Amino acid sequence: MQAKPKLYAVSVDLDFKPEPGWRLALEEVLEPFGAALVSFETDGGRGWHLEVIGEEKPKAAAVKAALRPFAGLRAIIGPVPDKDWLAESRKGLAPLKMGPFFVHGEHDRGKAPKNVIPLEIDAGMAFGTGRHETTSGCVKALIRLAKAHRFKRPLDIGTGTGILAFIAWHLFQMPVMAGDNDRDAVRVARENAAINGLKKQVRIVTSDGYRAAAIRENGPYDLITANILANPLISLAPDLARNLARNGRAVLSGLLTAQEKEVLAAHQAVGLELDFRLRQNDWSVLVLKKVAKRVAGKK
Repeated sequence: MQAKPKLYAVSVDLDFKPEPGWRLALEEVLEPFGAALVSFETDGGRGWHLEVIGEEKPKAAAVKAALRPFAGLRAIIGPVPDKDWLAESRKGLAPLKMGPFFVHGEHDRGKAPKNVIPLEIDAGMAFGTGRHETTSGCVKALIRLAKAHRFKRPLDIGTGTGILAFIAWHLFQMPVMAGDNDRDAVRVARENAAINGLKKQVRIVTSDGYRAAAIRENGPYDLITANILANPLISLAPDLARNLARNGRAVLSGLLTAQEKEVLAAHQAVGLELDFRLRQNDWSVLVLKKVAKRVAGKK
């Protein structure tokens, strides 16, 4: 049997709950030091733990230099104990109630109250347990859209754990296409689909944006969700416009309120317009619509 590779972690513990924008900046400087990043609240919501894990031990001087803009912060660098550290980090995550959905981990399986839709989400190496403002904001936007629209062909780009794709299926009861460019995320999302009995209802493929043949061939889509980051959203705007049906809706998140103007401008340039927006703390969700083109000579 092949020995497991030794893992190293760079850990930062905060005795306060950081503002979302500040936390995102800290996560971005830590991310290059490993292959997986874990970020979650501690001490009943009064503190925060960030940890990046990889197979190579980072140099202390490089970590110290990366943290220099965050005055006073110190990181601990050391080997990761031989245990399921992801499972350990999930043990303290309480279930979430979002509209009709009860999102929980494996440790709370079977504990859902009556009259809710339980969703068991294992984050693994993927993003999206519903706890981040971007994910919960997208869920709120989808619930709002479901009150006024019946979507028949949803697509989730950058699906992560698959949570938005699963919620889209429950809201609209139509087959959902989902893609992610990270193979670990695709594996996790497929496992979550199987756990939640949605293996046939939600098709999950490896795709760099909209490039996978399965995604191109099944369009256009009347609903597209993309909870990624501002810069990828901007670069993918033309592809989104090509794959979104007329009068369709796009739910975009992963952006700060300060980035709204730039993201919106990129999509307006390719024929989309703002339907509505939601804000939670420093984070935004933009819901865009693709208006039908007017025929020449008609008003």
